[in-house]
Amino acid sequence: MFGPAGAGKSAIAQSIAEMCFRQRRLAASFFFSRNASGRDNETQFISTLVYQLALAIPEIKDAANKALQADPLLLSRSLHVQAQSLITRPLNDLLTSSSENGFENPRPRLIIVDGLDECGQAKNQRYVLDVLSTVTRDLIYPLLFFVASRPEQVIRDSFSEESMCSITTRLALDDTYQANRDIERFLRSKFHKITMSHPSGADIPSGWPSDEDIKRLVRKSSGQFIYASTVIKFVESTSHHPQERLNVVFGLVTPEIATPFSELDALYNQILSTVIQIEKALDIFMVLMLFSQLPPRPDTLDHLLFYRAGQTRAVLSDLHSILYVPPKEDEGRIRILHASLSDFLLDAKRSGRFFIDLAKSRTTIARKILEVLAKPGK
Repeated sequence: MFGPAGAGKSAIAQSIAEMCFRQRRLAASFFFSRNASGRDNETQFISTLVYQLALAIPEIKDAANKALQADPLLLSRSLHVQAQSLITRPLNDLLTSSSENGFENPRPRLIIVDGLDECGQAKNQRYVLDVLSTVTRDLIYPLLFFVASRPEQVIRDSFSEESMCSITTRLALDDTYQANRDIERFLRSKFHKITMSHPSGADIPSGWPSDEDIKRLVRKSSGQFIYASTVIKFVESTSHHPQERLNVVFGLVTPEIATPFSELDALYNQILSTVIQIEKALDIFMVLMLFSQLPPRPDTLDHLLFYRAGQTRAVLSDLHSILYVPPKEDEGRIRILHASLSDFLLDAKRSGRFFIDLAKSRTTIARKILEVLAKPGK
């Protein structure tokens, strides 16, 4: 399952984990996070899964213990070796001896791997997928893996390989699922809860927020739950009046200390900080915002910004979580996935070194266009 930043991937993964746990179908889960030591790389990935597997399927505990006793350095070896010794072999042995232990038809179990894009560098992410692919092919025990991630370049490439295509089903979190309807339902539910439980709830007038306010927030969300959830977290603060906080969100008053989108800003900062050619990326964002009514194609940007053919795609290869970049065979146009991203980039206090001055940008683009027109043959 893949989708842009803030699409709700982790929330879905967590809900599936809880549902499978209640049904005794959850074998294990691992949630990668750049902000958590031990979960920002693959080092403890297999050992964590094995620990949970032994709790979910106690029959493999002895086999795992014997493997560790036979090789005390096992957990320091490659993930392929760890997975083979501690997952594949114990589970397969368990199934082949089913006539003795009553496992003739074991129920399929699920392992959830969330946030793969937050596992170290690109090579680490590819490594994890290679290990999961090997385990899946070697297992005869019915164990399934659910992987959730942003659509980063290396992850897209890995899942596009023939060896992965044959054993995976892909689910894109896109407009097909009518996210706006769910976001509106989420906002109405949360605002109702605020009016009922907030210390200032008795002073909030009936009908707040208005239908237009809700629709405005839904439009600003651009199909991404992260904006809506960030707004709610800001508005529900018990130290402030909800109406005043919502006015801050709409820019009607100036916040004193807190900012309504600190969580969202941190996410955007993190994504942009990983871009190697950030100056070129910001030039592309500049064009996208100036020509938002008619977004350019990748080849048009190459031409306008005097890039080599295909350079726009290369610059944006790590930004598919916040941008739509059409496939190479598609003549579609690049577009910003989040309306809130433009707000972030145009606010110097929020975006800092990623700030785009739209007034200067107009001058820059005008010069670029004149340079293109002045080229021989134009």
